[in-house]
Amino acid sequence: AMNTLNYFFTIDTGSFVCGPLQNMECRGADTTEEFTRQRAKLLAALSGLDAAVIGLNELENTTGVEPLADIVAGLNVMYGYEAYAYIDTGTIGTDAIKVGIIYKPGLVTPVGAFQTLDSTDDPRFLDTKNRPTLAQTFQENSTGARFTVAVNHLKSKGSACDDVGDPDLGDGQGNCNLTRLAAAQALVDWLATDPTGSGDPDFIILGDLNSYAMEDPIDAIKAGPDDL
Repeated sequence: AMNTLNYFFTIDTGSFVCGPLQNMECRGADTTEEFTRQRAKLLAALSGLDAAVIGLNELENTTGVEPLADIVAGLNVMYGYEAYAYIDTGTIGTDAIKVGIIYKPGLVTPVGAFQTLDSTDDPRFLDTKNRPTLAQTFQENSTGARFTVAVNHLKSKGSACDDVGDPDLGDGQGNCNLTRLAAAQALVDWLATDPTGSGDPDFIILGDLNSYAMEDPIDAIKAGPDDL
C-alpha cells in the first residue's frame, strides 16, 4: 500500500473544479513542474515496490479524471510492457480524494466486480469522515488461489470530529478515534459477509487506517467481526 500524497491530475489553481460534482478545491500540485516531480517520485516508488497488487490512497476523485490510468501508463513505460492495470471504479464517495487498486495482470486476475463500503452499507461507517473502502477479489494465475484486498483511508487525526460528538478525549489517540473505531468495526463485519462473493476467507486489509498499533481501531480489526 502507498499514500500518493494527493495525486491529482488536475493542477490546483485555486478553482473549485475537483471532486465528483466538480465543485471542490483540488489538493494536488500547484504547477505542472510540481506535478512532474511528484509523478516521477511516485512512479519510482511504485516500481520499486514491484508488488502484484498495490492499494493507493489520496487519489484525485474527480468526474472524468482517472489518475490511476496515468499512473499505470507511466509504470508500463518504465517496465517496457503492460505490467500493470487498474480497477476502474470511477469516482467513489463524495470527497475530493479516493482509494484505488493497481495490479499485475501477469500475476493475478480480478474475480468478479469490486465492492465499496460506505454509510449506506453500515451507518457506523461515516463516509463524510472516512473515505469509502474498496474491495476486490483476485486470483493468483499460477496457483488459482484467491484473496480479497480491502483498501482503506480512515479519518485522520488532523481535524476534529466534534460535529459528530467525537472530540479528542486526551487519551493519546487524537481526534476522531471513535469515528475510526466504528469504521473499523463496520469494516471487519462487512468483510465477514464476503461482499465480493469470493467464496474464500483470505482478506488483506490495506491502506491508511490513521491508527497506531495499540489504538482502538487496530484492536477492533484484530478482534474480528462481532459474530466470532
